[in-house]
Amino acid sequence: MDLVSDKAPRPEGELTLKVLADNQSTNCTGDVFAGWVAMNVDQAGEIQAREVAKGRVVTVSIGAMSFMRPVQIGDIIGLYTRVADVGKTSIQVIVEAWIENERGEFASQTKLTETSMVFVAIDDTGRTQRISR
Repeated sequence: MDLVSDKAPRPEGELTLKVLADNQSTNCTGDVFAGWVAMNVDQAGEIQAREVAKGRVVTVSIGAMSFMRPVQIGDIIGLYTRVADVGKTSIQVIVEAWIENERGEFASQTKLTETSMVFVAIDDTGRTQRISR
């Protein structure tokens, strides 16, 4: 499956997080750092995984991310998540990031990136724990 495809006309999954790109997240030319986007993708994935695990989770892996367009100051990024798989201790979450442009009455969304992430449920001591279903 090609995770980074611009063929999807709208986001898949549920809106989990919205963030506003500001001037503290940019390089000297005004484009938002990819690391800032990746941090927010990780947070959205964690929110979804915590709901499934009903507790703490940690990120085990983040798939490749290709960025289809630059993010500008003032862009609103909508992060959409969906659970792809739940194992004994792990949760695979797909996260899509979309740039939401609002101009007057017209609003549009443009896909920025998409990735697959794996989280593991942990207990209060940081040890892996089973996910109760």
